[in-house]
Amino acid sequence: MADWIYLRFPDGSFPYWWLAVFESLETSLSPLLDVTEIQRRRDFEIGVEFVRLAVAVGNIRPPMGARWNLRLAATALRFTSPIEGLPRILTPDGAVELALDRMPLSRNRALMESKARQEEYLAAGEDFFAPVGQEIPVVPEADNRFSALQDVELILSALPWVSPSVESENLRREIDAWLKIRNQL
Repeated sequence: MADWIYLRFPDGSFPYWWLAVFESLETSLSPLLDVTEIQRRRDFEIGVEFVRLAVAVGNIRPPMGARWNLRLAATALRFTSPIEGLPRILTPDGAVELALDRMPLSRNRALMESKARQEEYLAAGEDFFAPVGQEIPVVPEADNRFSALQDVELILSALPWVSPSVESENLRREIDAWLKIRNQL
């Protein structure tokens, strides 16, 4: 898979290309499709490899990869009978472990960043907002001051997809602690 991608995109590809392929792959994993268990397991394995590769080549951020793995794990939970032999990363516990490992901020730091973002928003002058009825100026560099906080929010929004099925008490406590502060971010 990596060779195929490198041959077609020697300079790298855009994140939206990866998202389009991921969503197509996710659709092929529907429990409504009549495929063999071997094929279904192979499709999930391809999904895991695809996400790993997208992160490894730097075309998506690790927190987005963690979110995609949570989506795959949530999809696997939709089957009435478990799919045997799936990688651990597609179990609720494995997907949550990866997601928590990819959190770019601690809970305390996320709360501090959120407060700073809110204060900046509340103290903003007219230049903070897009001009009404005028052309929006091009910003030479993206404003990444709060990107780590956005990555935390991205992961937190996906944890409830699998959290009811998590078996580890330690992971359950960690999820609960994160979800408890979610509304404060």
